[in-house]
Amino acid sequence: VRDRARVYYHVFGDTTETLLAGIIDAKERGFTAVGHLTPFLDEERDIPYFKTHADKIGDAIETVRRYREAVGTGVDLCIEIHRRMTPAEAVQLGLGIEEFHPYFFEDPITPDNFDEMAYVAGKINIPIATGERFTSLWEFQMALSRNSVQYIRPDVCLVGGISGARKIAALAEANHVGVVPHNPLSPVSTAACLQIAATAPNFALQEYPIGEDAPPKSDMVSGMAEHDGNGYLVISDAPGIGIELKPDAIEKCPPKPREVITRLHADGSVIDQ
Repeated sequence: VRDRARVYYHVFGDTTETLLAGIIDAKERGFTAVGHLTPFLDEERDIPYFKTHADKIGDAIETVRRYREAVGTGVDLCIEIHRRMTPAEAVQLGLGIEEFHPYFFEDPITPDNFDEMAYVAGKINIPIATGERFTSLWEFQMALSRNSVQYIRPDVCLVGGISGARKIAALAEANHVGVVPHNPLSPVSTAACLQIAATAPNFALQEYPIGEDAPPKSDMVSGMAEHDGNGYLVISDAPGIGIELKPDAIEKCPPKPREVITRLHADGSVIDQ
């Protein structure tokens, strides 16, 4: 049983410079892994997308190179593609960023075609992570049986809670596959994920959303896991999942509806990202 869990810290931004600043800041704060690092940045979000194949792949490789140069080898980079490539593009980009030793290459293509994800995995030499959209044990089994993934990403809020995620982790353990729980939501989700981190032998890394250590998120619960300054969250030994929801949490953190804008390619087709 672990008493702490290594995390990768979320870094957000729409420009390369913003993400570079975030990566450097995370390193200075003691984090040893950073994630949510897309190589597709500096794009106008309100106009159709177009780049030549050469520019698309070349610019993405250059962006990952800049990430690595910004922090050296003392920080692991979790590269997030958000399903926006074809299998052929994913193979070419995966080979192109291999020299920068990313911790994983997440969702290079849509994850529901298990055979094509296995094709990509078999052609590149960096680990693939997938599973954040899966909702059942059987989807993970289909991915694992095809050797299409090296890090599974169960979301405790989608797969049946801690019990469901623990079953999935055990299935992955039998296939020598690591577990990196998906966790973009809240301190409550983080506390639940840490129960997997504490008990799964094949736990690898925990997603840690930006802002959980500051208001308003830190005002939601008491007993929240704290960063130890060395890239780990200390796992609570308190009852349950180690936290208590504060009585005024809803007032302090009311729901915030968010408009999701669907981006298009120049030909009118949808970009899944």
